This record gives sequence, C-alpha cells and structure tokens, in this order.
Amino acid sequence: MSAHFSGNAWVFPGTDRRLLKVQFSFLLMVLGGRCNQLAVAWWALQETGSALYFANMVACSIATEVLAKPLLGWLGDKYNKILIIKLASLISLLTALLMMMLSAMGSFNPWTVGTLMMISSAIVGVRDPLQASIIPLFADDDKVSLAFRTKSVMSSFSILLGPALASGLIYGFGITFAFVADFIAILVAGALIATIPNRIGATDQGEKAECVSGFNMIYSGFKVIYGVKVEFYLAIIAMLINFALFPFFTILIPLYVKDVIQFPVTYIGLLDSCFGLGILAGSYKIIGWLSDCVPRDMCVSAGFALLGCNLVVVGTVSSSLIVPAAFFCGGVGLMLINIPTSAVRLLATPKLHRNRIFATVSFLSAAASPLGSFAMNTLVASLGVEMTITLLGVMVLLLSLLVFLVPDFKTFMRSQDMQLNDAYLDKYPKAFAH
Repeated sequence: MSAHFSGNAWVFPGTDRRLLKVQFSFLLMVLGGRCNQLAVAWWALQETGSALYFANMVACSIATEVLAKPLLGWLGDKYNKILIIKLASLISLLTALLMMMLSAMGSFNPWTVGTLMMISSAIVGVRDPLQASIIPLFADDDKVSLAFRTKSVMSSFSILLGPALASGLIYGFGITFAFVADFIAILVAGALIATIPNRIGATDQGEKAECVSGFNMIYSGFKVIYGVKVEFYLAIIAMLINFALFPFFTILIPLYVKDVIQFPVTYIGLLDSCFGLGILAGSYKIIGWLSDCVPRDMCVSAGFALLGCNLVVVGTVSSSLIVPAAFFCGGVGLMLINIPTSAVRLLATPKLHRNRIFATVSFLSAAASPLGSFAMNTLVASLGVEMTITLLGVMVLLLSLLVFLVPDFKTFMRSQDMQLNDAYLDKYPKAFAH
C-alpha cells in the first residue's frame, strides 16, 4: 500500500486523515506494548525461573486492565475523548521510562515491575474503548465499517512487527533494548496525538448533564448491556473463549516454545507475526470479499471456529510449517469476529452510550482472562502444556456453535449499516430508560 492524499484521506479512500493519524499512534503504542510484554516475560522467567511467578504477574496485570474498562470507561462519554487519549499517552510514557531504567540498572524487583505492569494495563483499559468510540468523530455511518477495517489493518501491523522487533531485540541485544523500543514508540505516538485538536473530542453540555456521577454511568453501562440481550450473550460467549485465548498467548505459548519444543525466543516472534499476517489479510482483504457474499453471523461463527482450530493444531501437531499456518488462520478468524460485531455495536448503540458499551462489553468478554491465567498453573501441572492447549481448543470450537443461539443475533448481523442507526434503542427501549 502506498500512502497518498485524497482530500482528507491517506491510504484508505474516504477515511479522514486525522483518524488515520490517531489510529497510527495506537499502532505504535501496541507495537511498543508488545515489546514490553515479551521483554517482561523473558526477564521474569530469566530472573525467577518460575512459571508460577510469571503467571501470577500476568494475571494481576490483566485483572487491572479488565477492571479499568468498566470503572473508567465512562470517562469517554462524559469528558473530551481526545484529551483523555493525550493524558493516557503521557502516563504510558512515564511507566515505559521507569521500566527502561530498571532494566538498564539490572534491578528486577517483582513488586516494582508488577506495579508498573498494572499501571500500564489500567491505561490500556482506558484507551481501548476509545479506539472504537472516537470513530464517529471522524467518520459518517456509511464509513464506519471501513474505519474499523483500517483500525484492524493498523493493529495487524503492530502484531506483525511487534513480536519480530521484540524477539529480535531480546535475542540480539538484550532485554533493555526492547524496553527502549517501547519508550520510543510511545513517545512518537504521543507526539502524533498531540497534533489532534482537543475541540474534536469535546462533549456538549447536554451530553455532560445526562449522568451527573461516574457511579451512575458505570451502573448504566452494565444495565444497558444486560438489557441488550444480543450484546449480553455475545459477551458471555467471548468471556468463555478468552478464558482459553488469553493464557494461550501470554503463558502457554512461551512455555510451549521454551520447555516443550525448546526453540529460541525468535520462534514466538514468528508465531505472533503469522497471527498478525492473518489479521492483516483478514481485515484488509478477506472480510471485504466475504462481506458481499457471506452474512455477518456466518463470518462470526467461522471466526470462532478458526481460533479454536489454531489451538487444536498447536496442541496436536509439532510441524514447524503447519503451526505457523494455524496462527495465520487464527488471525483471520479474529477479524471475522471483531470487525462485524464492532461495526454493528457502534452503529446500533445510541451516541451517548457508545464508550460505556464498548468498555463494558470488553470487560465482560475479558473478565475470565485472569481466571484463565491462574487456572493454567493447575492445568499444566496435571495435564501438560500440549494437552491443556488441545482441550482449550476443543472448548473454543464447541463455543463457536453457540452464537447461533444468541437472541436477535442474526437479525442485527444481517441488517445494512444505514439501517442500524440506534437500532438497539428501538429494539430494547427499556435498557436505555432512566
């Protein structure tokens, strides 16, 4: 893809260049975050030699991120979204700087490192819902699906480049260089976001007056999700699937590579890069091809099935060619889920509830991730790494069939974008009643 200007757009015609600038800054932050995650993982395993120690640190970190989404997600509905992103970037920069300094001094203190991980995770919990809810600030309804595709393309580049960069830096230069890369990525991302005028994310007084307290806005987010049955049941299914997927990527794959097949850390980078290539292919091309001939509900179910197959292949096949191919298919599957469901959610949700809805759905779908991390200790000890991965994959495959039992799932997924404006309000008016 060659970058070019066309009115207010860069690479993707019809996409506001300011939105692309914000999305590119998120790409850099995720890129740096991946360097940070892999560096912390290798650092902790190297210093402690304990998978239990590492798993508990990861579990506490993800628990902080998960809780931050519903507890702080209301900020984006009440205050200036662009300003919140700028403040979050500043805090991320400070935590990256401290982590880099600790590594340079060779000072691994699990409490200090764990605290910095939790702060960074809390910032991610604030930032992630904003990635979706800011899209209407720059895109019309008929451009929302395209905007989500560009967002996914940006994310795929970070997933594709992040593991290769992180593993290469760790393998070739040491852990500290990975933390330096994280700091530089956040610094450049913050500079890009600083160029976006605050006025774009301003909230008018009528919207501010809707909920006078943060507690009421937190409660309303859960109330709406429970009332909008299609989102509630999808979140429950996603919760069960993330119970398997989160520890698979953060705990089981490092253990699988280090202890089972005994490959160097660069192999983790290869697998994650293949997953990123799948995301890139799925978001830029495959979802575009399928959208004209395959209903959204079928795409979502197929996406869950591909993710399940990814896990089953890793647990049962040791081929150095087939396993990376399975990760590529898993990345495609993730896009078949995320792009259709996110576009429908954004269009069907009333404007004043969008950030809370994305934050609450994200919380519910990720709520089981810390439990999955803690459970891996027992499962791996009793079943082994490969059998644990296989059973988790079978569970995801079975769950892929449950989406067809979700109330109104087919109705919303098969509606045209222009027909979805405030569709949740029309279908579930009691959920939004004060």
